[in-house]
Amino acid sequence: MDSQARDKYQFPATLSNGSRWFGLPIDEAVIFIPLVLLSVFSSLYIFAPTLLVVYISVKKLKRGKGASYILNLMYWFLPRAMSDTFMREIPPSYLRYWIS
Repeated sequence: MDSQARDKYQFPATLSNGSRWFGLPIDEAVIFIPLVLLSVFSSLYIFAPTLLVVYISVKKLKRGKGASYILNLMYWFLPRAMSDTFMREIPPSYLRYWIS
């Protein structure tokens, strides 16, 4: 394999290296980015404590779980309209396919 063909592919260091938005895993970015934008464009005194509580809650919820644990929770428990913006490739959670 020549160097040009090798540069065409990216190999992650580990399989758990997922994509990131602004340095955050996707499931954390979906939660934090809207709150940060609200705190910037609205009152910092209202959304800064909210952001702190959400940050601590997310870290406690994800402790010992996988990198996309919150994304999976959003997929299974939130309506399709809310999760459709960042999970388009998979079918809605209410359509369950059983392979026999």
